[in-house]
Amino acid sequence: VEKFLPGHIKAVKKSGHVVVWTCDPMHGNTKKTSSGVKTRYFNSVIEELSKVIHTHKNNESQLNGVHFELTGEGVTECIGGSMELSDVDLEQNYKTFCDPRLNYEQSLDVAFLIAKYCEKERNESLPAL
Repeated sequence: VEKFLPGHIKAVKKSGHVVVWTCDPMHGNTKKTSSGVKTRYFNSVIEELSKVIHTHKNNESQLNGVHFELTGEGVTECIGGSMELSDVDLEQNYKTFCDPRLNYEQSLDVAFLIAKYCEKERNESLPAL
């Protein structure tokens, strides 16, 4: 992200094209546990998203959307989040046939982190009274 994204942002700006910048922090963060179970680490997903947001901000650009694989179910396919799931928890309710999804609580964790960031940015840009 930090190595290549700034160059892409500059090239797109220079071209004059209007684009929608989106981030998919899920696919690049798919790992296998020592027992071979496919999973994702919540903190890695958030770290990548944070880097993308900050890289856009530092290059006077804006991230316009995000892609997450998630479900409203109480699956145990991704490690971490406020439920503090670990690799031993994966076997409790691992249901995916393809890619590990954030469960309902991890999805809310992400939504609130993004909302708090947006609120902070909005408040910092408001003029002082």
